[in-house]
Amino acid sequence: MKESCHQFGPQQRLIGILTEPSERAPRLGLVLVSAGLLPKFGPYRLHAELARRLASEPIATLRFDLGGIGDSAQEYERRPLKERTKLEIKAAIDHLCEERELDGIALGGLCSGAEDAFRAAEADPRVTSVVMIDPFAYRTAGWAWRNLLHRVQRRSLRALGLYEPLPPVASDDDRSRFVNYKYMDRPEATRTLNALLARRARVHFVYTGGAREVFNHERQLRAQFADIALGDRVTLDYFPHIDHTQLLESDRWALIDAIAKRLRESLKTDVPRAAAQFSMRTAPGNF
Repeated sequence: MKESCHQFGPQQRLIGILTEPSERAPRLGLVLVSAGLLPKFGPYRLHAELARRLASEPIATLRFDLGGIGDSAQEYERRPLKERTKLEIKAAIDHLCEERELDGIALGGLCSGAEDAFRAAEADPRVTSVVMIDPFAYRTAGWAWRNLLHRVQRRSLRALGLYEPLPPVASDDDRSRFVNYKYMDRPEATRTLNALLARRARVHFVYTGGAREVFNHERQLRAQFADIALGDRVTLDYFPHIDHTQLLESDRWALIDAIAKRLRESLKTDVPRAAAQFSMRTAPGNF
């Protein structure tokens, strides 16, 4: 495994770390998008550890900071945030394709990084798969009943002295000072998912217990997109006992191993098709 620092973008203001196998040439490239204000190593170094694990598959991973985060400066100034983010992700894909001879591109991220990757994938035909950790989710009737049961169980255990909730870490006034992230709405998610499936891209969802307030069962994924024939190209790994940022090392590695398995499967089945249909060195048009 080897790692190198890269600058890219029209003015070379975006900074990323490329992790790749040292002996075998990678056939698939993964671009990991930073989440929120977290830099490219990810929460508790999740992105760094995932990239190093994938080098054995062999998959090359470019993890980078969006403009204004970590080591990256603003590359596309005076553009709306969503447009600027898409352009930055496109620049990362362009750079990875220029640096290495690849047969396919995957995009991935956590929370807001997952949704940024999802949006960018819609307009870029080089992207053959997307991996999203705790992205958007939409409450269903099943979610409501399961959530009610969960609350009843907690209250019963608390009454018996078998459960004591943790004290709140901040007051409501304190919380109001933080950035309130708004998840992608259902119409946009439906449109994007349909577009990706139409070109036979793979979409992998990972949900943790940190998403319990909106997602609480593996069957919910298909229920919330009941009007879409998801087929076998939409997959899910659900970890209800892992928190949103994977504080425990064992939790991070459970998540990393699951993602590695999914990307390995796509490497075997989809990359040869992508190589035959589309040149990874050919940049798509404007979007």
